[in-house]
Amino acid sequence: MGGNQIPIVPVTGQVMMNDEPVAQAIVSFENARTGFAAMAVIADDGNYRIRSQYGDGIPPGEYVVSISPPSTRDELDKRIPLTPIQAKIPRKFHFSQSSNLSASVKEGKSTFNFQLGSSSTDRR
Repeated sequence: MGGNQIPIVPVTGQVMMNDEPVAQAIVSFENARTGFAAMAVIADDGNYRIRSQYGDGIPPGEYVVSISPPSTRDELDKRIPLTPIQAKIPRKFHFSQSSNLSASVKEGKSTFNFQLGSSSTDRR
């Protein structure tokens, strides 16, 4: 690694709600201290991999996490319907200030699984 290169940690995981994958929604990681943020589109199986301007991963740190439906408008401002699971994502998860989801990203591979709509959230 070069002298000024920022260390990057690959971040992956899965987002489920009531045991169903939260497909095609957006998962966002935001570091409130540094202002750095990155996001990923959640795949059909609920899995995600965060990529950022630094490559395949994000810098280590404490992150707040939000999970929100994709945009509901296309480039012509026509309405795009949400899938049933996207429409059920509770509004509190749409915003990092209210989601109560967090991730402590450390050196090495980090996996963060989130279960929405339940009292248990697995953070590893």
